Amino acid sequence: MIVGTNIGAGVLSIAYASSKAGFLPLLFWLVLVGCLTTITMLYVAESTLRTRAHLQLSGLAKRYVGGFGSWLMFASVCVNSIGALTAYMTGSGKLLQSLLGISPAIGSLLFFIPAAGVLYLGLKAIGRGEKFISIGMVVMLSVLVIATLLKDTTQMGRLLEGDWRFMVPVFNVVVFCFSAQYIVPEMARGFADKPEQLPKAIIVGMATTFVLLAAVPLSVIALSGLDNISDVATISWGRRWGSGRSSLPISSRCAPC
Repeated sequence: MIVGTNIGAGVLSIAYASSKAGFLPLLFWLVLVGCLTTITMLYVAESTLRTRAHLQLSGLAKRYVGGFGSWLMFASVCVNSIGALTAYMTGSGKLLQSLLGISPAIGSLLFFIPAAGVLYLGLKAIGRGEKFISIGMVVMLSVLVIATLLKDTTQMGRLLEGDWRFMVPVFNVVVFCFSAQYIVPEMARGFADKPEQLPKAIIVGMATTFVLLAAVPLSVIALSGLDNISDVATISWGRRWGSGRSSLPISSRCAPC
């Protein structure tokens, strides 16, 4: 659940976000934000397990910090959700434009229709769809990363390029990529009969997320260089692999994650 929540539009745009700063500042933020986010998720897990009622983040905030905290938490989740949906639709529109030669607006609409259809079918369909799409995305991204690292034009020296003065904007995207605290209450409900395994699941999920978030920009930057990164990572992969068709069909299926 953690990997499926974290890995989505952010992982495809994080290389572009670090195109001025470089890979090393990005790696610094990934380590720092990843550790802090994991700690906050463990705090939420403990609060959830100690609360008998099944509450989401807003309910937990209302119980422990009052009504203002509840509304603040609700607003933050809404803002994050709107940002994620905007990123998904924009990125998917550009991917379908590169693949089919259509306008980005039509591409975004083509992405929205099946995604909305899954939502219409209910939570059970969302859960099943997320499971298979998340696994597929992780496998496909792993294949692309490994193939890139084995390509003869990949230059690892490009990872040392960049400027630390531009590291602050990278922080925003990294925080977005690690925003999975709101699924901890659902995870706690799933681990109700074995709560001692919840912290392990959180740590493993966040560690897996960190590896993917580091591996994708590492491979894209090493392959393309900081000056040739598109705002969607898989487009850069497609351009560097020749016709641009090898990775784009994969990315178009992965984007809904």
